[in-house]
Amino acid sequence: MAKIEFSKRAAEELSAMDRITSSLILGWIKRRLLPLDDPRSIGESLGGGKRWQYRIGDYRLLSRTGGKKTVILAVTHGCTLPSHSS
Repeated sequence: MAKIEFSKRAAEELSAMDRITSSLILGWIKRRLLPLDDPRSIGESLGGGKRWQYRIGDYRLLSRTGGKKTVILAVTHGCTLPSHSS
């Protein structure tokens, strides 16, 4: 089972969200990340093997993972790319 910690920034971002959104994100962490032996088995590497991104709907968890410990660094709202018209 993975150990999850939150940076001060991530905790502040979660507390600033509405209750439904923060519950959705925390529930995803509980169901998807906590049971894993290696949190790097899901998500996307941000290079170097220690920083990972997890997508939760329109939100992104940015984390630093080492062994069985994952520190959530930030919770950001994903952006959509502008469409290019001819």
